[in-house]
Amino acid sequence: MAWSDMDPDFSTDSLTAQWLSDVEIPLANKFYRSHNFRGKARRHDPCLVIRDGKNQIIACGSLRKLTDSQLLTGVAVAENHRGRGVARLLLEHMAEACDDHTFTFPYQHLVPFYESLGYAEVSEIGLPSAIIDRFHTYQKQGRDIVLMHFQRRL
Repeated sequence: MAWSDMDPDFSTDSLTAQWLSDVEIPLANKFYRSHNFRGKARRHDPCLVIRDGKNQIIACGSLRKLTDSQLLTGVAVAENHRGRGVARLLLEHMAEACDDHTFTFPYQHLVPFYESLGYAEVSEIGLPSAIIDRFHTYQKQGRDIVLMHFQRRL
């Protein structure tokens, strides 16, 4: 869809952010499936969605709880809402639940975007094995990803 085909009156002001309850998690997974994303939200893991003015989910992300850390996963924005600040809005709201034990594996081309939101590239040295093991698994799948760590801004 071309930019000119999009709603010219679109504004992130009309969007709402909502943490899903455990019983609402299937709504996130329906969003992933309907937009052909490989993400999957799990019950008991914090999951945030962005809804449009019609209450439709247009973006989603979750924090996978691990033993000694958490992993930001499943960040996805519906194709017709990309490039309009929706991902930034999603991740800014998700930062409320992020701490010094939060990591993510964005694609290489998204590093500047994640840096603008408080993430920094880190080496694997001294990191939790649950993070390193997952990172290596995704790399072996051929994903061009980077290991990043959340750093709360002062």
